[in-house]
Parts: sequence; C-alpha cells; structure tokens
Amino acid sequence: MIELSLIGIGTGNPGHVTAQAVAAMNAADLILIPLKGAEKSDLAGLRRAICAQHLTNPATRVVEFALPLRDAANPSYAQGVSDWHDAIARVWEAEIRAHLGTEGRVALLIWGDPMLYDSTLRIAERLARVL
Repeated sequence: MIELSLIGIGTGNPGHVTAQAVAAMNAADLILIPLKGAEKSDLAGLRRAICAQHLTNPATRVVEFALPLRDAANPSYAQGVSDWHDAIARVWEAEIRAHLGTEGRVALLIWGDPMLYDSTLRIAERLARVL
C-alpha cells in the first residue's frame, strides 16, 4: 500500500518548517520535488534547501520530476485544468511506481495550506483512485 503525505511548508523558508513537517519528511521513503521550468526553478531550489536542512533519514530518497504543462490553448479552461490535473496524477503515479513499487510512504512539500491555496488535494484524489 502507498501512503501519501502532503506536507505543508508555509512560505518555503527552511527556518519556518514545523517539527511536525520535519518528522513527516523523515518518515517518508520518497519525497517528490516538481520541476516547473527555468522560470520557477527557485521553487524546486527552496524545496531542495528544506530537504538539505531537515532531512536526516538516509533512507529517504528525494526525486525530482518534470511537472506537465497545462494546455493553455484548450477552449475550456475548466476542462484544460482537469486534463492537466489528470496528467500530473499520472506523473506522480509513474514516479511512485518507479521508486517505491506498490509499498511505501511518499511525500510532497506543499506551499501554504494545501486545503486553501492549492489544487494538490484534487490531484491526490485522482491518484488515490489508482494506487
């Protein structure tokens, strides 16, 4: 069974990461870091810095992956976002299967409060259907 943890990292300042977030990171077998292109490379860099500062479990693997792009040409914004979320879920699944198989704990480091500011929960729901 795969266990997915979405770990809130607030603003991304390594000094602001909570003890609970650090414990969750170190309990993970795999941490996925999305790469969002050159213009947003600092976002992956901050996640790397958080891992470098707080990750003490040598068994935890940190894996970067290319985040799919949303098709901005889709005439339906809602359908374009839904298709994009499906694509992201497929990439998460592929990375999880490649690095954990069917057993283990995977984590993603999420900016802000994922319940309020992020579509990550909707993507995780899609992933839950296939894991």
